[in-house]
Amino acid sequence: MLTFVKLTRFGVFYVNTIIDLLELNDLEHTLVGRPGAGLSVEQRKRLTIAVKLVAKPSILIFLDEPTLGLDSQAAFNTVRFLQKLAKARQAVLVTIHQLLAQLFAQFDTLLLLTTGGRTIYFREIGDEASTVKDYFARHRASCPPEANPAEFMIDVVSAGSSFNNRDWNKIWLQSPEHNQVSKHISTIVTEAAARPSGTIDDRHEFTASMWTQVKLVTHRMNISLFRNTEYLDNKFAIHISLALLNGFSFWIIGDRLTDLQQNLFTVFNFIFVAPGAREKKSKMYHWAPFVTSLIVSEVPYLIICAFLYYICWYFTTGFPTAPEYASSTFFVVVMYEFLYTGIGQMIAAYAPNAVFASLVNPLVITTLVSFCGVMVPMYYIDPFNYLMSSLLVFVTWDKPVKCTTNELAIFDPSPNSTCGDYLANYMQVYLMMKLRTKATKKAES
Repeated sequence: MLTFVKLTRFGVFYVNTIIDLLELNDLEHTLVGRPGAGLSVEQRKRLTIAVKLVAKPSILIFLDEPTLGLDSQAAFNTVRFLQKLAKARQAVLVTIHQLLAQLFAQFDTLLLLTTGGRTIYFREIGDEASTVKDYFARHRASCPPEANPAEFMIDVVSAGSSFNNRDWNKIWLQSPEHNQVSKHISTIVTEAAARPSGTIDDRHEFTASMWTQVKLVTHRMNISLFRNTEYLDNKFAIHISLALLNGFSFWIIGDRLTDLQQNLFTVFNFIFVAPGAREKKSKMYHWAPFVTSLIVSEVPYLIICAFLYYICWYFTTGFPTAPEYASSTFFVVVMYEFLYTGIGQMIAAYAPNAVFASLVNPLVITTLVSFCGVMVPMYYIDPFNYLMSSLLVFVTWDKPVKCTTNELAIFDPSPNSTCGDYLANYMQVYLMMKLRTKATKKAES
C-alpha cells in the first residue's frame, strides 16, 4: 500500500525509510484486512501515519485523535513514533482530548483552546510540564504535584471548575507570553514571504503520467482481486450453480415444436447472472486508469466464469455441437460477462455507498429484463434484446422440427380439393410444413 501511494504520487522510491522509521518491517507484506482480522488498531494508526509521510508533506502532518481507541501501551508507542518524526525535523500537529501524563511529556508545544476556539495557552510545555505549570501557577491555579498536568488544565478551564470564574482567554491575551508568540509568528510570516516559493506548479493534477498510473493501478487491482477469495469464490459458485440449475431444468431439449419454446426459456434464464462491483475510485489517480484496471483485472476471471457457465449449461440442454454454433454461443456468453460486469461497475461508480449500489443493481437488471421482448417501448435500445436474439439464432438456426401427433392440426379440406391445394396460400405465407398434401381427407399441417 505504501509503495503504491508513493509511486502514484511522486515516482520516487523511499518507502523503506518510512517503514524503518515507524518500525513496520515485520508488517511490510501483511494484508491490512478488516477490523478484527488483519492489522491491529495500533498498527493501523501507524500505517495511516506512514501513508501521510509517504506523501512527503512539506510543512506538517496533522493527526486528529491518533490515540483514540488505543490502550496505554499502544498510545505510548504511537506518540513515541511521532516523537521520532519530530526529531527527524518533521512538524507534527496533533489534537488530543484526553492524555496520560507520560504521553503529555512527550510533546514540545501546547495549544490549549476553550469554548469557541479561544486560545488559553500557546507555548512550550517544558520538562515535566514545568513551563505550563508555572504559567498557571502565576495566575493562582497551581497544579498539585500528584496531578496529571493535562487533566488539571482541562479541569481548570472546564465549566463548573473553581478556577472557571476567570476569563482565561483574556488572561492569555494580556500575558507577556502572548506578546512573545505574536512577535515570533510575525517574524516567521515575514521570513516566509521573503523567500521564493519552493513549489513548482507543473499544472498537472497527478504527478505520475497516465501510462504509469494505468500500470500501477492495474497491478494493484490484479493483486487485490486475486486476494479477494470471497468475491471470486462467490462468483464461480454462482455461475456453476445457476448453470447446472438451468441446464438440468431443460435437460436435452428435443426437436418437437414445443421444444422451440424450451430454447427460448433456457436462454432467458441465462441472463440472470447477478452483476457485482468491488470498490470506488481514489483521489490519487485519474478515473481513466481506474476504469482500465477494473476491466483488465476482471478479464481472466470473466472468461473463466463464462467457460464454467457454458460447459455446465450448453451441453446439458442438448444444443447443437457443431463448431460454428457452439463457438458462436460461447463468444456471446463471454460478451455477456463483460456486459453485466460493466453495468455493475457503472452503478458502483455513481452510487454513494455499497448498500445503495446493492439496491439499484436488481432494479436495473429487472428493468432491462422486463423490456427484453416483454415490454415493447424500450425494446430496441435494451442490450439484453440483442443478447437474446443472438443466442436464439445460434441455438435454433437450421434446427429440424419434428411435430408429434398432438402438435398437428388435423382437418378435412373443402370438397373436390386436395390438402395441398387447400393450404397453398397459407403455406406460401407461413412456410408451414405439410404432410400428405395429395390427400383428400384428414389434412395434417
